Amino acid sequence: MYKIFFEDRLIIIGSKMNFNEFKANSIYFCYKNKKSFNKVIKEFKKNTEIKFLHIFSKQDKKIFDILKSKFKHIDAAGGLVINKKSQILVIKRNGTWDLPKGKVEKKEKLKIAAIREVEEECGISDLEILKKTTKTYHTYILKGKEYLKTTHWYLMNYKGIENLIPQTEENITEVKWVDIDKLDEILLNTYSNLIELFEYAKNNKFE
Repeated sequence: MYKIFFEDRLIIIGSKMNFNEFKANSIYFCYKNKKSFNKVIKEFKKNTEIKFLHIFSKQDKKIFDILKSKFKHIDAAGGLVINKKSQILVIKRNGTWDLPKGKVEKKEKLKIAAIREVEEECGISDLEILKKTTKTYHTYILKGKEYLKTTHWYLMNYKGIENLIPQTEENITEVKWVDIDKLDEILLNTYSNLIELFEYAKNNKFE
Protein backbone atom coordinates (compact mmCIF):
# COMPACT_ATOMS: atom_id res chain seq x y z
CA MET A 1 0.00 0.00 0.00
CA TYR A 2 1.15 3.53 -0.79
CA LYS A 3 0.08 6.78 0.88
CA ILE A 4 0.88 9.94 -1.06
CA PHE A 5 0.22 13.24 0.70
CA PHE A 6 -0.82 16.41 -1.10
CA GLU A 7 -0.43 18.70 1.93
CA ASP A 8 -3.56 17.82 3.97
CA ARG A 9 -5.04 15.67 1.17
CA LEU A 10 -4.24 12.02 0.54
CA ILE A 11 -4.09 9.40 -2.19
CA ILE A 12 -3.98 5.75 -1.07
CA ILE A 13 -3.10 3.02 -3.54
CA GLY A 14 -3.91 -0.47 -2.26
CA SER A 15 -5.87 -3.66 -2.75
CA LYS A 16 -8.18 -3.65 0.28
CA MET A 17 -11.50 -1.85 0.63
CA ASN A 18 -13.01 -1.24 4.07
CA PHE A 19 -16.61 -0.12 3.71
CA ASN A 20 -16.57 1.19 7.30
CA GLU A 21 -13.91 3.74 6.39
CA PHE A 22 -15.74 5.58 3.62
CA LYS A 23 -15.37 9.33 4.09
CA ALA A 24 -17.05 12.46 2.81
CA ASN A 25 -15.35 14.49 0.06
CA SER A 26 -13.69 11.29 -1.19
CA ILE A 27 -13.33 9.25 -4.36
CA TYR A 28 -13.08 5.45 -4.39
CA PHE A 29 -11.71 4.23 -7.70
CA CYS A 30 -10.95 0.74 -9.05
CA TYR A 31 -8.09 0.86 -11.53
CA LYS A 32 -8.96 -0.45 -14.99
CA ASN A 33 -6.75 1.41 -17.45
CA LYS A 34 -4.48 4.44 -17.78
CA LYS A 35 -7.13 6.58 -19.43
CA SER A 36 -9.60 6.39 -16.56
CA PHE A 37 -6.72 6.62 -14.06
CA ASN A 38 -5.40 9.81 -15.64
CA LYS A 39 -8.89 11.28 -15.56
CA VAL A 40 -9.41 10.66 -11.85
CA ILE A 41 -5.93 11.98 -10.97
CA LYS A 42 -6.63 15.13 -12.98
CA GLU A 43 -9.93 15.58 -11.15
CA PHE A 44 -8.27 15.09 -7.74
CA LYS A 45 -5.49 17.59 -8.48
CA LYS A 46 -7.94 20.19 -9.84
CA ASN A 47 -10.62 19.91 -7.15
CA THR A 48 -9.07 20.63 -3.76
CA GLU A 49 -12.43 19.90 -2.09
CA ILE A 50 -11.62 16.21 -2.65
CA LYS A 51 -9.64 15.29 0.45
CA PHE A 52 -9.18 11.56 -0.12
CA LEU A 53 -8.68 9.36 -3.18
CA HIS A 54 -8.45 5.58 -2.72
CA ILE A 55 -7.29 3.68 -5.79
CA PHE A 56 -7.95 -0.04 -5.60
CA SER A 57 -5.63 -2.44 -7.42
CA LYS A 58 -3.68 -5.61 -6.66
CA GLN A 59 -0.82 -4.10 -8.69
CA ASP A 60 -0.23 -1.23 -6.30
CA LYS A 61 3.45 -0.76 -7.21
CA LYS A 62 2.59 -0.53 -10.90
CA ILE A 63 -0.06 2.10 -10.19
CA PHE A 64 2.29 4.03 -7.94
CA ASP A 65 4.95 4.05 -10.67
CA ILE A 66 2.42 5.45 -13.14
CA LEU A 67 1.52 8.18 -10.68
CA LYS A 68 5.19 8.90 -9.94
CA SER A 69 5.89 9.36 -13.65
CA LYS A 70 3.63 12.43 -13.62
CA PHE A 71 6.02 14.24 -11.25
CA LYS A 72 9.68 15.06 -11.00
CA HIS A 73 10.83 12.51 -8.42
CA ILE A 74 13.24 13.18 -5.56
CA ASP A 75 14.70 10.74 -3.02
CA ALA A 76 15.33 12.01 0.48
CA ALA A 77 16.48 10.36 3.71
CA GLY A 78 16.14 11.22 7.37
CA GLY A 79 16.15 10.05 10.92
CA LEU A 80 13.85 9.30 13.82
CA VAL A 81 16.58 9.85 16.40
CA ILE A 82 16.40 8.55 19.99
CA ASN A 83 18.82 9.63 22.74
CA LYS A 84 19.81 7.82 25.94
CA LYS A 85 16.84 9.41 27.73
CA SER A 86 14.51 7.92 25.10
CA GLN A 87 13.70 11.39 23.79
CA ILE A 88 12.96 12.17 20.14
CA LEU A 89 14.94 14.74 18.13
CA VAL A 90 12.70 17.28 16.37
CA ILE A 91 13.33 20.43 14.36
CA LYS A 92 11.19 23.47 13.58
CA ARG A 93 11.43 24.37 9.91
CA ASN A 94 9.43 27.26 8.45
CA GLY A 95 7.41 27.40 11.67
CA THR A 96 6.34 23.73 11.58
CA TRP A 97 7.69 20.83 13.63
CA ASP A 98 9.53 18.34 11.45
CA LEU A 99 12.08 15.54 11.58
CA PRO A 100 15.60 15.99 10.18
CA LYS A 101 15.81 14.89 6.57
CA GLY A 102 17.10 16.00 3.20
CA LYS A 103 17.80 15.21 -0.42
CA VAL A 104 19.98 12.23 -1.30
CA GLU A 105 22.97 13.33 -3.33
CA LYS A 106 23.88 11.68 -6.63
CA LYS A 107 25.33 8.16 -6.05
CA GLU A 108 25.00 8.62 -2.27
CA LYS A 109 23.77 5.65 -0.24
CA LEU A 110 20.51 6.17 1.59
CA LYS A 111 21.94 5.41 5.05
CA ILE A 112 24.83 7.81 4.51
CA ALA A 113 22.44 10.52 3.34
CA ALA A 114 20.17 10.02 6.36
CA ILE A 115 23.05 10.39 8.84
CA ARG A 116 24.55 13.35 6.97
CA GLU A 117 21.26 15.23 6.95
CA VAL A 118 20.68 14.72 10.69
CA GLU A 119 24.24 15.86 11.43
CA GLU A 120 23.94 18.93 9.21
CA GLU A 121 20.49 20.04 10.33
CA CYS A 122 20.97 19.42 14.07
CA GLY A 123 24.70 19.89 14.69
CA ILE A 124 25.39 16.45 16.18
CA SER A 125 27.54 13.46 15.24
CA ASP A 126 28.23 9.81 16.17
CA LEU A 127 24.82 8.53 15.13
CA GLU A 128 24.05 4.83 14.91
CA ILE A 129 21.39 3.46 12.58
CA LEU A 130 19.30 0.79 14.28
CA LYS A 131 16.97 -0.08 11.41
CA LYS A 132 14.97 1.29 8.50
CA THR A 133 11.45 2.13 9.56
CA THR A 134 9.32 3.25 6.61
CA LYS A 135 9.00 5.46 3.55
CA THR A 136 6.79 8.51 3.26
CA TYR A 137 5.57 10.18 0.08
CA HIS A 138 4.46 13.76 -0.43
CA THR A 139 4.08 16.18 -3.31
CA TYR A 140 4.79 19.87 -3.64
CA ILE A 141 5.09 22.58 -6.28
CA LEU A 142 8.30 24.58 -6.71
CA LYS A 143 8.76 27.23 -9.39
CA GLY A 144 5.79 25.88 -11.31
CA LYS A 145 7.04 22.26 -11.35
CA GLU A 146 5.33 19.38 -9.54
CA TYR A 147 7.52 17.16 -7.37
CA LEU A 148 6.96 13.85 -5.61
CA LYS A 149 9.40 13.17 -2.79
CA THR A 150 10.09 9.72 -1.36
CA THR A 151 11.68 9.98 2.08
CA HIS A 152 13.47 6.92 3.50
CA TRP A 153 13.35 6.95 7.30
CA TYR A 154 15.81 5.31 9.69
CA LEU A 155 15.56 4.76 13.42
CA MET A 156 18.81 6.12 14.90
CA ASN A 157 20.48 6.03 18.29
CA TYR A 158 22.45 8.94 19.73
CA LYS A 159 24.51 8.63 22.93
CA GLY A 160 26.35 11.96 22.84
CA ILE A 161 25.86 15.20 24.80
CA GLU A 162 26.55 17.79 22.09
CA ASN A 163 24.71 21.09 22.00
CA LEU A 164 22.07 21.16 19.30
CA ILE A 165 22.71 23.70 16.52
CA PRO A 166 19.91 24.42 14.00
CA GLN A 167 20.96 24.75 10.36
CA THR A 168 19.52 28.21 9.84
CA GLU A 169 20.34 28.32 6.13
CA GLU A 170 17.75 25.54 5.74
CA ASN A 171 15.15 27.69 7.55
CA ILE A 172 15.49 25.64 10.74
CA THR A 173 14.96 27.89 13.76
CA GLU A 174 14.85 25.34 16.58
CA VAL A 175 16.18 21.86 17.39
CA LYS A 176 15.26 20.07 20.59
CA TRP A 177 14.79 16.73 22.32
CA VAL A 178 11.19 15.91 23.22
CA ASP A 179 9.95 13.34 25.72
CA ILE A 180 7.84 10.70 24.01
CA ASP A 181 4.88 11.46 26.28
CA LYS A 182 5.04 15.11 25.12
CA LEU A 183 4.79 14.32 21.41
CA ASP A 184 1.10 15.25 21.34
CA GLU A 185 2.20 18.89 21.45
CA ILE A 186 4.33 18.33 18.35
CA LEU A 187 1.45 16.61 16.55
CA LEU A 188 -0.61 19.80 16.79
CA ASN A 189 1.80 21.52 14.39
CA THR A 190 3.45 19.00 12.09
CA TYR A 191 3.05 17.58 8.59
CA SER A 192 0.41 14.96 7.85
CA ASN A 193 2.92 12.53 6.35
CA LEU A 194 4.92 12.48 9.63
CA ILE A 195 2.07 11.62 11.98
CA GLU A 196 2.52 7.85 11.60
CA LEU A 197 6.24 8.19 12.42
CA PHE A 198 5.49 10.12 15.58
CA GLU A 199 2.79 7.59 16.49
CA TYR A 200 5.35 4.81 15.96
CA ALA A 201 7.64 6.56 18.45
CA LYS A 202 4.82 6.94 20.96
CA ASN A 203 3.86 3.26 20.75
CA ASN A 204 7.36 1.82 21.17
CA LYS A 205 9.67 1.67 24.15
CA PHE A 206 13.24 2.64 23.34
CA GLU A 207 15.90 1.74 25.88
